[in-house]
Order: sequence, then structure tokens, then C-alpha cells
Amino acid sequence: MQERHEMTLMGHAESGAEEWLCSICGRRMLMRWEPESDTLVFEFGNDAAVHYGTRGALRLEDLVANQAK
Repeated sequence: MQERHEMTLMGHAESGAEEWLCSICGRRMLMRWEPESDTLVFEFGNDAAVHYGTRGALRLEDLVANQAK
């Protein structure tokens, strides 16, 4: 069974993207919802763990991060 790490919404970047942080492994990322959803990971932390987070009624689960090219 994979470890599950809860991400915390830390704030917003100037672009409006949300900044998320995992207090367990240090994963840090920006998530943009519009005009298209996009994720930029700054610190990968534990890639083997399933990361999830909540924002109001929205729950993010099983986030998959791809390294930026």
C-alpha cells in the first residue's frame, strides 16, 4: 500500500496559481486551474507517495507530477 501525504494550500502566486506544500516529504508545487489545469513541481519530495489535498468542497487525489521539460 502506498503512503498517502496530505498537501496544504499555502497561498497564491502572482499568476493566480495555487501553491501547495506537503509537510511530510517537502513536495512543493504550483497548480493552475484556468484556462487549462497545469502543475509545476518545484520539489518532488517522495515520488512514490500518493499526494492529495482539499480546498473547500474540492478534493485533489492521486496527483501525478511530470518533470518540466
